[in-house]
Amino acid sequence: MRLSLVGLFLLKAIAWFLACLFVWYQLGNVVTLPVALLAKATVASVFPAWAEGVEKAGTTLVLLTGLEVTGVAGVPAGQIAVLSPEVDFMKYGYGLPLLLALLFASKARGLAAKAALGAVALLPFQVWGVCFDWLKQVAIDTGAAPFSATAREFIAFGYQFGYLVLPALVPVMLWVAMDRRFLSAFVLEATLEGETENPNNKGGSAGGR
Repeated sequence: MRLSLVGLFLLKAIAWFLACLFVWYQLGNVVTLPVALLAKATVASVFPAWAEGVEKAGTTLVLLTGLEVTGVAGVPAGQIAVLSPEVDFMKYGYGLPLLLALLFASKARGLAAKAALGAVALLPFQVWGVCFDWLKQVAIDTGAAPFSATAREFIAFGYQFGYLVLPALVPVMLWVAMDRRFLSAFVLEATLEGETENPNNKGGSAGGR
């Protein structure tokens, strides 16, 4: 059975995504570095009172703080520890292999330039995810930082949005913006194919009186 245009494109995109995901995972230590630097600059600027720096261990980013906590998991009863929330960048960074897969599947023109531009465009959204994950741990999980109830609600929303929506949605939106030529041709071909498979019955019912 012949695959539809949509089905063929989806199969190509999935195959490319798995291949790009494998390469991206192998380069995880490298692709994490720019996000680590930007996230460090962000928290240092917004929360200078308690954000002291960021350490990178592979793809894990550790926020160093001056916040003291007690009575939380991993801290013996009666002892005080300094909070250092950790985030694995990989759960926020898979948008890059997804974008590359879509560009490969659609055979985008100027692919190298679009891939580079897309990688840069994805950085703010990846930093969003990492920073809000840290904030969730600091403000909601432990309550170590003095945030208001309204601020905690905003942090919860920012975390959910950065974890569930942005990593998958933004790459698709970037691809749509960068490869409109393919989308136009794709819609046109799909429309013509549908008309071929379901021709209009212009003659109506034959033999009627």
